[in-house]
Amino acid sequence: MRKALAIAFMIAASAGDVRGSDLLKGGIYDWNGAYVGAHAGSASGETKNSWRNINFPEWRRDGDISYDSAAGGVYAGYLWQRGPLAYGIEGDLTWASLSGNDSKFAGLVNELEMAHFGTVRARLGYAYGSALLFATAGLAVGEIEKKDLTLKLANSNALVGWTVGGGIEYAVFGDWRARAEYQFIDFGSVVSSLGYDHRADNVEIHTVRGGISYGF
Repeated sequence: MRKALAIAFMIAASAGDVRGSDLLKGGIYDWNGAYVGAHAGSASGETKNSWRNINFPEWRRDGDISYDSAAGGVYAGYLWQRGPLAYGIEGDLTWASLSGNDSKFAGLVNELEMAHFGTVRARLGYAYGSALLFATAGLAVGEIEKKDLTLKLANSNALVGWTVGGGIEYAVFGDWRARAEYQFIDFGSVVSSLGYDHRADNVEIHTVRGGISYGF
């Protein structure tokens, strides 16, 4: 995580080769147009863990499950600019290896895994020179696989939730841009059947990442 952010900031700090034609009147970089890029960093989170069955119809709390891994992916979007204000839409897809279980607690061992997730978001930013400070929010989607390692049962569920975040982006060499950003994703609660009802409560993901993109 720190390494990815350090690389992004080092690239941003080396800026100064932005072409004059890329600057709007007043010395602000022109963020108008489409762009594509790739990002890398880390993802982590924690969810509460509950279950119920025919003999115990009320939800019963089990141990919390935490997960973290390296993460990377691609993103693309489009920005419109009016003076220092830039606004637009962006989508991304992230691959990770998020997994964890509650084996440290008594009872059946539940495990969850998330291998990928994506977002579609609005972006709003303020441009200053070659930098763009931005906030972002929108829809998040993914998939979770739950396993009972004791009973050797598994089930998958689609995830739909929301995301919010922000960061800084910097024009570096011509149409190349570097960024550092944070995103929070909340997928809510997910109920699966594992021979009994299993619920992951408040499935959350925190991502910290650096990215490189090219504007058209």
